[in-house]
Amino acid sequence: MMNNENPLQITIGKEVELEGVGLHTGNKSKISFRPAPANTGIRFFRSDLAGTPMIPARLDFVLTTVRGTNLGLGDAKVHTVEHVLSACTGLGIDNIDILVTANEPPIMDGSALPFIEALIRAGLKTLDAPKRWLHLPHEIVYSAKDGARYRATPSDKFEIEATLVHDHPLMPKMTLSMTVERESYLAEVARARTFCFEHEVDYLKSQGLAQGGSLENAIVIGKDRFHTNTEGLRFPDEFVRHKMLDLIGDLTLIGRPLFKMKIEAERLGHAHNVEFAKLLDAAAKKLRKPKTPALEAQ
Repeated sequence: MMNNENPLQITIGKEVELEGVGLHTGNKSKISFRPAPANTGIRFFRSDLAGTPMIPARLDFVLTTVRGTNLGLGDAKVHTVEHVLSACTGLGIDNIDILVTANEPPIMDGSALPFIEALIRAGLKTLDAPKRWLHLPHEIVYSAKDGARYRATPSDKFEIEATLVHDHPLMPKMTLSMTVERESYLAEVARARTFCFEHEVDYLKSQGLAQGGSLENAIVIGKDRFHTNTEGLRFPDEFVRHKMLDLIGDLTLIGRPLFKMKIEAERLGHAHNVEFAKLLDAAAKKLRKPKTPALEAQ
């Protein structure tokens, strides 16, 4: 996706691991990234379960999108996959096996940066197979009753304009536009951390969510100030940058690098991201579908 000069698929050079706790489950978790062959895509494995069951990182395996994107196949589930997937796409990785020792990857610092750093340590390896681009045949529009709006149009590059809208005095309308390439992703998106509002914390915990959350891995937006660790905000508009990070991660579930389209999205959320991704996937599949019975028979 990110390297226009090299249209070949990419994996990593060697295995690399990270450890931490899951944001929502609070479970201790180790994540291992392993090289994968061409055309296998991104796959999760539950290494703590008998038989190490596999869950493809694809739209068909999305179970829920409550405060994160959760995948499952049979009895195997993996929660909150968006930051890991965003890191993979941010580096242009097409094929990788991701093993987790619990039902959620570690949240690390709440951004994609720790995963990016680990994957860079593993090294990127080019495979002898062409990348599978996603091409749009026409404009794709999605909207929802809560005011969420998404629009994708064909482009000669991958562009995103994300707009964050919240009715909060500390959260003015924020818009970020950028051409998504490896360098811009690393500089402008990867470091942005997840966040929530202070009034949500007790409710989230009562619902079994945010069990592993802390100021070391999330920003909490209070009535009149931001609660953070000693680092403070990494960007004045870190919140919209994180929404873009999430969007890239959720769109990764289409299963092909996202390339040659411009996306405009307002009031982003995981449920909307996934529904929008389904529309993009369906449009791309129609574009690839053979047009005559003779072609279908070949």
